[in-house]
Amino acid sequence: MQNGTGFLTAEERARIIDIQDLLIGLFVEHREAVENGDNRRARLLQSEIDDLLLEKEEIEKWAVVGSA
Repeated sequence: MQNGTGFLTAEERARIIDIQDLLIGLFVEHREAVENGDNRRARLLQSEIDDLLLEKEEIEKWAVVGSA
């Protein structure tokens, strides 16, 4: 799969899909935590979200570097 500037391996594509699925659930949980005033839980979820977004960016970055 070409992501605009590089190619992802099957494993990278699978991990990106896994990350996106996880993010959907975490965003929903985060919204619920905020709505319920559970700031501790919201911060914890935001940290998980940030970690997954960073991992996704790293995978995409290495796909670009690998295609150069």
